[in-house]
Parts: sequence; C-alpha cells; structure tokens
Amino acid sequence: MYKFINTLLNIILCIIIPYALVSLAIRHYGLGMGLGVMILICVALFLYLKPRIYTIIGRRKYFEDHEAGFKWLEKAYDTGRMSAQQSLIYAYLLIRDGEIAKAERLITSVIHQKKDKLTKQNLLAADLNIAIIRWKQNNLDAAIKKMEEVYAEGYRSTVHYGTLGIFYILNNQLDRAEEFCLEAFDYNPGDASIRDNLGLVYMEKGDIDKAKEIYDALFEETEPNFIEAFYNYARVLEAKGDYQKAVEYYQKAMGCPEKYLSTVKMSQVEYALSRAEERIF
Repeated sequence: MYKFINTLLNIILCIIIPYALVSLAIRHYGLGMGLGVMILICVALFLYLKPRIYTIIGRRKYFEDHEAGFKWLEKAYDTGRMSAQQSLIYAYLLIRDGEIAKAERLITSVIHQKKDKLTKQNLLAADLNIAIIRWKQNNLDAAIKKMEEVYAEGYRSTVHYGTLGIFYILNNQLDRAEEFCLEAFDYNPGDASIRDNLGLVYMEKGDIDKAKEIYDALFEETEPNFIEAFYNYARVLEAKGDYQKAVEYYQKAMGCPEKYLSTVKMSQVEYALSRAEERIF
C-alpha cells in the first residue's frame, strides 16, 4: 500500500501539477511566463528528485567503475532523503566491495530510522545482508543463525538459498547442506550457484560420481561466471583422474575475478593447478 501511495503522489507532484501550472501560466500570461514557470518547476523537481537521480547514476556507474559509483551513491545518501530501499541496495554494494563496517552502520541506521517505510521482505533482506557481514567477520555460526531466522520467517530467494547452502557447507554441516541444497534446486533448478552448491555437497561427502553428474550437466547447459564453479568442477575431475581436463578448468578458474564474497581464493586455485599439472607430467 505504501508503495502504491508513494507512486501515486509522485505522479501527481511530477506530472499532473507541473502540467496544470504551466498550462495555466501560458493561458493567462503568455508563452514567456509559461516557459519561466517550466524552468522553475524543473529546478524544483531536480531538488526533489536529487536523491533518486544520484542513486540511478551511482548504480549504473558502479558496474563500470565502483569508485565512481560509490561517489554518486554517497551523494544520494548525504541528502538525507535516500529511500530506505535504495539505502539497503547501497549497503549491499558496499558489502560486495568489502566495506562491511560502513554497510552495517547503514543497515542499522535504516532499520532504526526508516523501519516504517520498509516492507517485511525489505527487513528480511536486510537481515540476510547482516548474516553475510557476520560471515565476513569470521562468525559463521552467527551468520547461519541469522539466515535460519530469515528462513523461518518465510523468506525465500535464490540469493538466500545459495548463501545459506554454502554456509552449511563451509560449516561442515553436510547432511543439512544436502537437504537444503536439494530444496534450493527445487526452488530454482536453473541457478548456477545453487547447482554448484549441490555438486560441492556431494563432492565433500565423497560421492564423486554424483558430483560429476551435476557439474557435467551444469557446464553442458551454461558457462558460469564465478570462480567457485570452475574450481569445484576441476576438483571433481581431478578426483576422477582426468587431470588434463582438471587443468583446463583450473585455468578457467584463474581467469575469473576473485571477489570479496568469493569462497575460493586465487591462491587455492594456483596451488591446485600446479598439483594437477604435476600429475600429468
């Protein structure tokens, strides 16, 4: 309801009222006055929409140049009128770049100051981000607990399934991980990260044939763009004795960027690659 009312108010303020004022000015005072009113309205609308404009620019620039994107997002936040939803998106981008302390302050501030403007889904998504922060603070148990609380509230998303799935694996809760990753696969069978998690679970449980079946299908149907999928598939291939192909996929993993939220480090890939190459020769 809040979103609908907000959209309706924006239509009235940004379209209907300006149109009426300009039309009235032209009708009673001529084209020149109408143009003047239009300019004043444009300035007023820019000031009103400045946080939104800065946010749009920032999000677009972020994917080209993170630093430039953050400058615009910070400008939007500094206006004090950045929407609660956009603030949470900003916080997530900060997490992706490793600015977890700043992200946590931002999320906490939004929840305390703008909670009435957030939907239940927004609040649960914020908790998901807090869980990721706890993981990066080396508190995996707290991260899992927070994610499980979000799940218990009925929140379902591909990101949540993928994140909690890998948390269970990292915490060596393999039986729970298998159960959860199968549920995740039912929720979104086409997602590469969910399928990677499922393959990884079987590999960690020693069922290499099942893991290979999952990864073979994944790489036949798509080409993932994250380091974990290539690295884990290469490990499966190496375990099966296919060292030549394992080297190929370790090399592909080397071509993927190591991101702040990656669970596989480039040093791990380099070591595994050298090990597989030695087995060939």
